[in-house]
Amino acid sequence: MEHRFLQLFVDGKWMGKKDRSISVDGVKYNMDEYAKAHGIELPEGKKQINTDVEEKHEDMERSHDSGHTDIDGDGNSESTE
Repeated sequence: MEHRFLQLFVDGKWMGKKDRSISVDGVKYNMDEYAKAHGIELPEGKKQINTDVEEKHEDMERSHDSGHTDIDGDGNSESTE
């Protein structure tokens, strides 16, 4: 069962009401007490990491030294060296 109040955590930080109150079926609860009583693990302090993505970046596999040109002059684009 998905608990809607868990959507108020962003990167492990509570973004809901400062008093951490939630409403379940029209009844107001303290979120921490409600979670503890129902065995719900809060994502507090845990950053959500998307592990479904597997991208291979070819440019990270090779050295960046090859193919780069040397920079001459003082870095001023208006220089006439």
